This record gives sequence, C-alpha cells and structure tokens, in this order.
Amino acid sequence: MNGSDVTQSGAAGKPTEYGKVLVVDDDPAVCHVTGQMLELHGFQVLYAENGEQALALFDEYDDQVSILVADIVMPKMSGPQLAHLLRIQRPELPVLFVSGLVSYANFEGVMGGWMLKKPYSPSTLASKVRDVLTEFAPKSGVGLLARPIQPAGL
Repeated sequence: MNGSDVTQSGAAGKPTEYGKVLVVDDDPAVCHVTGQMLELHGFQVLYAENGEQALALFDEYDDQVSILVADIVMPKMSGPQLAHLLRIQRPELPVLFVSGLVSYANFEGVMGGWMLKKPYSPSTLASKVRDVLTEFAPKSGVGLLARPIQPAGL
C-alpha cells in the first residue's frame, strides 16, 4: 500500500453484521496490519493513509461505514480533526482513536470517542471495536457527542 492507495477489502464485498470499518493511519504498514487484524475477525475494512483519503472514502461509503478507527497523531489532519469533519456529516458516527504516542492522560479533554493504546493484539482491537459499536447501538435519545473517551489497553 502506498500513499495514493485507497482500498477496500473484506469478505468479497459481502456486508457483515458490523458494516465497514474505516481505518486511518499515516503509517502504511500500521494501516495495513490494523485492517488485516480486523478482517481476521470478520470485519470489512476501508483503508486510508490520511484524512483526505478518509474523507473521500466516507463520501463514497457513508451509509456503510459503521465506525472510524483513526490514529490520533497524523500530519495535516489529526484523528480528532478527521472525526470532527466526519461527524458534521454523521454526528452519531462511533470513533475509536488509536495511538502509541498519546497517553490517555493527554487525551482526556477530547470527547466523543474511545481510545486504544498501541500496540494491541488482534483480539483486543476487534473486541474494542465490537464494544464501541455495541455502546453506540441506537439507544433512547443518547447522543454520541455526550460520551466521554473510555480508556482501553493502558
């Protein structure tokens, strides 16, 4: 995968019960491995190596994207900046931020997403994505932006 690749993979385009996961990481190897980890657990994955690619994919697959999994620290557009832009289009979009550089203590002020510290195992990542999706399943009027970050893997 190089910087210009924007790809989709998963079970031959068949929908899963979880929909598509939009994985965004500026490190191509990390982006690819993260997506593969999720695919091994039955998720369909859209890959993007920067915010611009992620925005283009979201425009194309908006109603199919179930969750954003984004690195926090990326050049040009951070994960939280990307999440903000996507939530303008879909305020209820669940978000799982991942980072090996930012600790939960540094991230406490940001609302509306969960955080998973790198490195993580395939099962930990898949479990956390499922947890976030379950938490954001339609509920009686509880809005996404009112939810605090939940630490995981610290």
